[in-house]
Amino acid sequence: MVRDLKEARFLEELKRDISRLDEEINFSKKRKQVSKIPYEKTKTSKTPKIESPEVIINPRERNSGKKIKRLKFSKEIIKKDIKIAKKKDVPTLQLKTEHEIAADFATKAYQKFNKIIKSIILFGSTAKKTQTPGSDIDIIIIIDDASLKWDMELIAWYREELEKLLQINPYKHNLHINTVKLTTWWDDLIRGDPIIVNIIRDGEPLIDFGGFFEPLKFLLATGRIKSTPEAVYSLLQRAPQHISRSKLAELSVVEALFWSMVDSAHAALIAAKIAPPSPEHIPLALKENFADTGKLKMKYITDYRDLLTLHKQIDHNQIHDLKGINLDEWQNKAEDFLSTMTKLVDSLVS
Repeated sequence: MVRDLKEARFLEELKRDISRLDEEINFSKKRKQVSKIPYEKTKTSKTPKIESPEVIINPRERNSGKKIKRLKFSKEIIKKDIKIAKKKDVPTLQLKTEHEIAADFATKAYQKFNKIIKSIILFGSTAKKTQTPGSDIDIIIIIDDASLKWDMELIAWYREELEKLLQINPYKHNLHINTVKLTTWWDDLIRGDPIIVNIIRDGEPLIDFGGFFEPLKFLLATGRIKSTPEAVYSLLQRAPQHISRSKLAELSVVEALFWSMVDSAHAALIAAKIAPPSPEHIPLALKENFADTGKLKMKYITDYRDLLTLHKQIDHNQIHDLKGINLDEWQNKAEDFLSTMTKLVDSLVS
Protein backbone atom coordinates (compact mmCIF):
# COMPACT_ATOMS: atom_id res chain seq x y z
CA MET A 1 0.00 0.00 0.00
CA VAL A 2 2.75 2.42 0.96
CA ARG A 3 4.64 1.48 -2.20
CA ASP A 4 1.60 2.30 -4.34
CA LEU A 5 1.30 5.74 -2.72
CA LYS A 6 4.97 6.53 -3.37
CA GLU A 7 4.63 5.55 -7.04
CA ALA A 8 1.49 7.70 -7.39
CA ARG A 9 3.29 10.74 -5.92
CA PHE A 10 6.28 10.16 -8.16
CA LEU A 11 4.03 10.01 -11.25
CA GLU A 12 2.27 13.27 -10.25
CA GLU A 13 5.58 15.10 -9.77
CA LEU A 14 6.85 13.74 -13.07
CA LYS A 15 3.74 14.94 -14.91
CA ARG A 16 4.08 18.36 -13.26
CA ASP A 17 7.72 18.69 -14.34
CA ILE A 18 6.90 17.60 -17.91
CA SER A 19 4.09 20.15 -18.20
CA ARG A 20 6.38 22.94 -16.89
CA LEU A 21 9.06 21.94 -19.37
CA ASP A 22 6.51 22.02 -22.23
CA GLU A 23 5.47 25.54 -21.23
CA GLU A 24 9.09 26.77 -21.31
CA ILE A 25 9.66 25.22 -24.73
CA ASN A 26 6.51 26.82 -26.16
CA PHE A 27 7.52 30.23 -24.72
CA SER A 28 10.97 30.05 -26.34
CA LYS A 29 9.41 29.17 -29.69
CA LYS A 30 7.12 32.17 -29.51
CA ARG A 31 10.11 34.50 -28.80
CA LYS A 32 11.91 33.19 -31.88
CA GLN A 33 8.84 33.81 -34.01
CA VAL A 34 8.54 37.38 -32.75
CA SER A 35 12.23 38.08 -33.47
CA LYS A 36 11.80 36.89 -37.07
CA ILE A 37 9.05 39.39 -37.89
CA PRO A 38 10.49 41.76 -40.57
CA TYR A 39 10.83 45.45 -39.66
CA GLU A 40 8.85 47.74 -41.89
CA LYS A 41 9.77 51.41 -41.94
CA THR A 42 6.80 53.71 -41.66
CA LYS A 43 6.82 56.83 -43.73
CA THR A 44 5.50 59.95 -42.13
CA SER A 45 5.26 63.47 -43.35
CA LYS A 46 7.76 64.56 -40.71
CA THR A 47 10.50 62.14 -41.77
CA PRO A 48 13.22 64.00 -43.68
CA LYS A 49 14.27 62.78 -47.08
CA ILE A 50 17.85 61.50 -47.25
CA GLU A 51 19.57 61.42 -50.59
CA SER A 52 22.51 59.24 -49.58
CA PRO A 53 22.18 55.79 -47.96
CA GLU A 54 22.23 55.43 -44.23
CA VAL A 55 25.66 55.02 -42.68
CA ILE A 56 25.98 52.86 -39.56
CA ILE A 57 29.03 53.47 -37.43
CA ASN A 58 30.44 50.56 -35.52
CA PRO A 59 31.58 51.84 -32.10
CA ARG A 60 34.72 49.72 -32.37
CA GLU A 61 35.64 51.38 -35.64
CA ARG A 62 35.22 55.01 -34.56
CA ASN A 63 38.91 55.48 -33.98
CA SER A 64 40.05 53.15 -36.75
CA GLY A 65 40.90 56.01 -39.09
CA LYS A 66 38.31 55.03 -41.71
CA LYS A 67 36.59 57.87 -43.50
CA ILE A 68 32.87 58.10 -42.91
CA LYS A 69 30.63 59.53 -45.57
CA ARG A 70 28.61 62.54 -44.58
CA LEU A 71 24.88 62.38 -45.01
CA LYS A 72 23.54 64.77 -47.62
CA PHE A 73 20.12 65.99 -46.65
CA SER A 74 17.71 67.42 -49.17
CA LYS A 75 16.42 70.95 -48.91
CA GLU A 76 13.10 69.65 -47.60
CA ILE A 77 14.55 68.71 -44.20
CA ILE A 78 15.02 71.96 -42.28
CA LYS A 79 15.34 75.55 -43.35
CA LYS A 80 17.05 77.58 -40.68
CA ASP A 81 17.21 81.33 -40.81
CA ILE A 82 20.74 82.26 -39.79
CA LYS A 83 20.84 85.85 -38.65
CA ILE A 84 24.15 87.66 -38.50
CA ALA A 85 24.21 90.34 -35.84
CA LYS A 86 24.42 93.72 -37.46
CA LYS A 87 24.64 97.10 -35.86
CA LYS A 88 20.96 97.71 -36.45
CA ASP A 89 20.14 94.44 -34.65
CA VAL A 90 21.96 95.42 -31.40
CA PRO A 91 19.34 96.93 -29.07
CA THR A 92 21.75 99.26 -27.27
CA LEU A 93 22.80 100.86 -30.56
CA GLN A 94 19.19 101.87 -31.15
CA LEU A 95 19.34 104.26 -28.20
CA LYS A 96 19.73 107.77 -29.54
CA THR A 97 19.95 110.31 -26.73
CA GLU A 98 22.63 110.45 -24.06
CA HIS A 99 20.00 110.19 -21.32
CA GLU A 100 18.60 106.98 -22.80
CA ILE A 101 22.08 105.47 -22.99
CA ALA A 102 22.93 106.48 -19.43
CA ALA A 103 19.63 105.15 -18.08
CA ASP A 104 20.05 101.84 -19.93
CA PHE A 105 23.56 101.33 -18.56
CA ALA A 106 22.53 102.28 -15.03
CA THR A 107 19.63 99.82 -15.06
CA LYS A 108 21.81 96.95 -16.26
CA ALA A 109 24.59 97.80 -13.81
CA TYR A 110 22.16 97.81 -10.89
CA GLN A 111 20.64 94.51 -12.04
CA LYS A 112 24.15 93.04 -12.10
CA PHE A 113 25.57 94.38 -8.83
CA ASN A 114 22.33 95.02 -6.92
CA LYS A 115 22.77 96.51 -3.44
CA ILE A 116 26.54 96.82 -3.80
CA ILE A 117 25.68 100.05 -5.60
CA LYS A 118 24.25 102.92 -3.56
CA SER A 119 23.80 105.41 -6.39
CA ILE A 120 24.54 105.86 -10.08
CA ILE A 121 24.77 109.52 -11.02
CA LEU A 122 24.91 111.24 -14.38
CA PHE A 123 27.09 114.35 -14.29
CA GLY A 124 29.20 116.51 -16.55
CA SER A 125 28.09 118.11 -19.80
CA THR A 126 25.26 115.62 -20.36
CA ALA A 127 23.65 116.44 -17.03
CA LYS A 128 24.17 120.17 -17.64
CA LYS A 129 22.82 119.77 -21.20
CA THR A 130 25.91 121.47 -22.61
CA GLN A 131 27.28 118.44 -24.48
CA THR A 132 28.88 118.80 -27.89
CA PRO A 133 29.33 116.19 -30.65
CA GLY A 134 31.89 113.65 -29.46
CA SER A 135 31.39 114.36 -25.76
CA ASP A 136 31.59 111.42 -23.37
CA ILE A 137 28.77 110.48 -21.05
CA ASP A 138 30.13 110.93 -17.51
CA ILE A 139 28.71 108.52 -14.93
CA ILE A 140 29.78 108.04 -11.33
CA ILE A 141 29.00 104.83 -9.43
CA ILE A 142 29.00 105.03 -5.63
CA ILE A 143 29.64 101.60 -4.12
CA ASP A 144 28.97 100.55 -0.54
CA ASP A 145 32.20 99.88 1.35
CA ALA A 146 30.74 100.81 4.74
CA SER A 147 28.60 97.71 5.29
CA LEU A 148 30.54 95.50 2.85
CA LYS A 149 34.17 94.47 3.15
CA TRP A 150 35.92 94.87 -0.20
CA ASP A 151 38.86 92.48 -0.47
CA MET A 152 41.07 92.04 -3.53
CA GLU A 153 38.92 89.20 -4.85
CA LEU A 154 35.74 91.28 -4.73
CA ILE A 155 37.48 94.27 -6.33
CA ALA A 156 38.80 92.09 -9.18
CA TRP A 157 35.35 90.57 -9.70
CA TYR A 158 33.71 94.01 -9.80
CA ARG A 159 36.18 95.35 -12.36
CA GLU A 160 35.90 92.27 -14.55
CA GLU A 161 32.09 92.23 -14.51
CA LEU A 162 31.89 95.97 -15.17
CA GLU A 163 34.18 95.58 -18.18
CA LYS A 164 32.06 92.68 -19.47
CA LEU A 165 28.93 94.79 -19.07
CA LEU A 166 30.42 97.53 -21.22
CA GLN A 167 31.61 95.05 -23.86
CA ILE A 168 28.30 93.26 -24.37
CA ASN A 169 26.36 96.53 -24.43
CA PRO A 170 27.91 98.79 -27.08
CA TYR A 171 26.58 102.33 -27.29
CA LYS A 172 26.82 105.11 -29.85
CA HIS A 173 28.50 107.41 -27.33
CA ASN A 174 31.47 106.63 -25.12
CA LEU A 175 30.82 106.10 -21.43
CA HIS A 176 33.26 107.54 -18.89
CA ILE A 177 32.66 105.48 -15.74
CA ASN A 178 34.03 106.58 -12.36
CA THR A 179 33.66 104.33 -9.31
CA VAL A 180 33.86 105.98 -5.88
CA LYS A 181 33.67 104.32 -2.48
CA LEU A 182 30.94 105.53 -0.15
CA THR A 183 33.41 106.33 2.65
CA THR A 184 35.59 108.38 0.30
CA TRP A 185 32.53 110.21 -0.99
CA TRP A 186 31.44 110.99 2.56
CA ASP A 187 34.89 112.23 3.66
CA ASP A 188 35.08 114.59 0.68
CA LEU A 189 31.50 115.70 1.24
CA ILE A 190 31.90 116.77 4.86
CA ARG A 191 35.00 118.76 3.86
CA GLY A 192 33.05 120.47 1.11
CA ASP A 193 35.26 119.23 -1.73
CA PRO A 194 34.45 121.33 -4.83
CA ILE A 195 34.27 118.29 -7.13
CA ILE A 196 31.72 116.55 -4.90
CA VAL A 197 29.76 119.78 -4.47
CA ASN A 198 29.57 120.28 -8.24
CA ILE A 199 28.43 116.69 -8.79
CA ILE A 200 25.67 117.13 -6.21
CA ARG A 201 24.64 120.48 -7.70
CA ASP A 202 24.52 119.45 -11.37
CA GLY A 203 24.26 115.66 -11.15
CA GLU A 204 21.17 113.66 -12.05
CA PRO A 205 20.52 110.42 -10.13
CA LEU A 206 19.89 107.47 -12.45
CA ILE A 207 19.76 104.87 -9.67
CA ASP A 208 19.32 106.10 -6.10
CA PHE A 209 18.95 103.13 -3.78
CA GLY A 210 17.09 104.19 -0.66
CA GLY A 211 17.00 107.86 -1.65
CA PHE A 212 20.67 108.58 -1.01
CA PHE A 213 21.45 111.33 -3.51
CA GLU A 214 18.33 113.49 -3.70
CA PRO A 215 18.49 114.64 -0.04
CA LEU A 216 22.06 115.82 -0.64
CA LYS A 217 20.86 118.08 -3.44
CA PHE A 218 18.29 119.58 -1.07
CA LEU A 219 20.90 120.11 1.67
CA LEU A 220 23.21 121.84 -0.80
CA ALA A 221 20.41 124.03 -2.15
CA THR A 222 19.50 125.14 1.37
CA GLY A 223 23.11 126.01 2.20
CA ARG A 224 23.73 123.19 4.64
CA ILE A 225 26.67 121.76 2.71
CA LYS A 226 29.53 124.22 2.83
CA SER A 227 33.23 124.15 2.19
CA THR A 228 35.37 124.06 5.30
CA PRO A 229 38.88 125.26 6.13
CA GLU A 230 39.92 121.63 5.85
CA ALA A 231 38.92 121.71 2.18
CA VAL A 232 41.11 124.78 1.62
CA TYR A 233 44.23 123.10 2.98
CA SER A 234 43.37 119.80 1.34
CA LEU A 235 43.18 121.47 -2.06
CA LEU A 236 46.45 123.32 -1.48
CA GLN A 237 48.13 120.03 -0.56
CA ARG A 238 46.70 118.32 -3.61
CA ALA A 239 47.75 120.96 -6.16
CA PRO A 240 51.55 120.35 -5.93
CA GLN A 241 50.96 116.67 -6.60
CA HIS A 242 49.48 117.55 -9.98
CA ILE A 243 52.53 119.69 -10.76
CA SER A 244 54.82 116.80 -9.84
CA ARG A 245 52.90 114.46 -12.11
CA SER A 246 53.20 116.90 -14.99
CA LYS A 247 56.98 117.11 -14.50
CA LEU A 248 57.25 113.33 -14.39
CA ALA A 249 55.31 113.19 -17.63
CA GLU A 250 57.82 115.58 -19.21
CA LEU A 251 60.74 113.44 -18.09
CA SER A 252 59.04 110.28 -19.36
CA VAL A 253 58.95 111.89 -22.82
CA VAL A 254 62.76 111.90 -22.87
CA GLU A 255 62.88 108.22 -21.98
CA ALA A 256 60.46 107.34 -24.79
CA LEU A 257 62.46 109.34 -27.33
CA PHE A 258 65.71 107.75 -26.16
CA TRP A 259 64.44 104.21 -26.64
CA SER A 260 63.07 105.17 -30.03
CA MET A 261 66.61 106.07 -31.06
CA VAL A 262 68.03 102.88 -29.52
CA ASP A 263 65.58 100.61 -31.35
CA SER A 264 66.03 102.29 -34.73
CA ALA A 265 69.85 102.24 -34.38
CA HIS A 266 69.76 98.53 -33.48
CA ALA A 267 67.62 97.87 -36.55
CA ALA A 268 70.19 99.53 -38.81
CA LEU A 269 73.11 97.64 -37.25
CA ILE A 270 71.30 94.29 -37.53
CA ALA A 271 70.53 95.04 -41.18
CA ALA A 272 74.29 95.52 -41.67
CA LYS A 273 74.83 92.08 -40.05
CA ILE A 274 76.39 93.57 -36.93
CA ALA A 275 75.54 92.31 -33.46
CA PRO A 276 73.54 95.03 -31.66
CA PRO A 277 75.64 96.54 -28.86
CA SER A 278 74.42 98.02 -25.57
CA PRO A 279 73.00 101.58 -25.74
CA GLU A 280 76.29 103.05 -24.44
CA HIS A 281 78.27 101.55 -27.34
CA ILE A 282 75.84 102.44 -30.13
CA PRO A 283 77.60 105.76 -31.05
CA LEU A 284 80.91 103.96 -31.67
CA ALA A 285 79.20 101.22 -33.69
CA LEU A 286 77.37 103.78 -35.84
CA LYS A 287 80.60 105.70 -36.46
CA GLU A 288 82.70 102.67 -37.41
CA ASN A 289 80.11 101.02 -39.66
CA PHE A 290 78.22 103.93 -41.20
CA ALA A 291 79.83 107.35 -40.59
CA ASP A 292 83.34 106.26 -41.60
CA THR A 293 81.98 104.83 -44.85
CA GLY A 294 79.95 107.94 -45.67
CA LYS A 295 76.55 106.32 -45.13
CA LEU A 296 75.64 108.42 -42.07
CA LYS A 297 76.33 111.99 -41.01
CA MET A 298 78.06 112.61 -37.69
CA LYS A 299 75.16 114.90 -36.74
CA TYR A 300 72.94 111.91 -35.95
CA ILE A 301 75.61 110.24 -33.82
CA THR A 302 76.03 113.48 -31.88
CA ASP A 303 72.26 113.75 -31.33
CA TYR A 304 72.15 110.20 -30.03
CA ARG A 305 75.09 110.80 -27.68
CA ASP A 306 73.53 114.00 -26.30
CA LEU A 307 70.18 112.30 -25.67
CA LEU A 308 71.98 109.38 -24.01
CA THR A 309 73.69 111.84 -21.66
CA LEU A 310 70.37 113.58 -20.88
CA HIS A 311 68.68 110.25 -20.23
CA LYS A 312 71.39 109.25 -17.74
CA GLN A 313 71.16 112.61 -15.96
CA ILE A 314 67.41 112.15 -15.51
CA ASP A 315 67.91 108.56 -14.37
CA HIS A 316 70.41 109.71 -11.74
CA ASN A 317 68.04 112.49 -10.52
CA GLN A 318 70.42 115.20 -11.69
CA ILE A 319 67.69 116.85 -13.79
CA HIS A 320 64.15 117.26 -12.43
CA ASP A 321 62.53 119.56 -14.95
CA LEU A 322 62.62 120.36 -18.66
CA LYS A 323 61.14 123.21 -20.63
CA GLY A 324 58.60 122.55 -23.31
CA ILE A 325 60.78 124.09 -26.03
CA ASN A 326 63.53 121.57 -25.21
CA LEU A 327 61.09 118.68 -25.45
CA ASP A 328 59.91 119.90 -28.86
CA GLU A 329 63.52 120.08 -30.02
CA TRP A 330 64.25 116.52 -28.89
CA GLN A 331 61.03 115.31 -30.45
CA ASN A 332 62.12 116.67 -33.83
CA LYS A 333 65.62 115.20 -33.48
CA ALA A 334 64.25 111.76 -32.59
CA GLU A 335 61.86 111.76 -35.56
CA ASP A 336 64.69 112.83 -37.90
CA PHE A 337 66.94 110.09 -36.46
CA LEU A 338 64.23 107.47 -36.99
CA SER A 339 63.64 108.58 -40.57
CA THR A 340 67.38 108.40 -41.34
CA MET A 341 67.74 104.92 -39.80
CA THR A 342 64.72 103.72 -41.80
CA LYS A 343 66.29 104.90 -45.06
CA LEU A 344 69.58 103.28 -44.06
CA VAL A 345 67.86 99.95 -43.39
CA ASP A 346 66.07 100.11 -46.76
CA SER A 347 69.38 100.68 -48.56
CA LEU A 348 71.02 97.77 -46.75
CA VAL A 349 68.19 95.28 -47.19
CA SER A 350 67.30 96.03 -50.81
